Amino acid sequence: MVAIPAITNPDRNLIGTILAQVVAAVNAGNIGGPTGLTGPTGPTGSATGFTGPTGPTGVTGPTGSFGGPQGPAGAQGSTGNTGPTGPTGASPTGSAGAAGATGQAGGPTGPTGVTGPTGSAGPTGVTGNTGTTTGPTGATGVGVTGATGATGNTGPTGTTVTLFIPPLADPHVVNQVWNNSGVLTISNG
Repeated sequence: MVAIPAITNPDRNLIGTILAQVVAAVNAGNIGGPTGLTGPTGPTGSATGFTGPTGPTGVTGPTGSFGGPQGPAGAQGSTGNTGPTGPTGASPTGSAGAAGATGQAGGPTGPTGVTGPTGSAGPTGVTGNTGTTTGPTGATGVGVTGATGATGNTGPTGTTVTLFIPPLADPHVVNQVWNNSGVLTISNG
């Protein structure tokens, strides 16, 4: 072991060198004084340690599928017993014998099996091509021109009304009137 002596009033120029020596001694791991006496043995610990804390609850597993597959159809009940034959009528022709009792109907229907889960929906089919909207134009029909009707009577002579609508642009015709944004204007040609 290497003991590091106490340093009092060191030269400021040697502080870096002293610290480097201290670091080297610490890294070597042999610093310290003489080995002391062995201390007394501690008491023996209990055989059983403390119980650790309870671990977290595990993650719940996924939910199983609903319902099993559909069960088989129940067995068909057995055929009922045949009723006893009625007594024979008196000779020569006796009265008709009583009808035998109707046999018991078939056994009870078995329980309905559990319905299986509904299958997942299939993928949507591909959309077909859009058909043409307008069909081909039919052939032009051949019309027959009817006979010319008789000329009607000449009506009375009406009053002639002349409606003049001037052009909206200069016609470049001398004395021609035109509509210049709502103002009647005479063209200079």
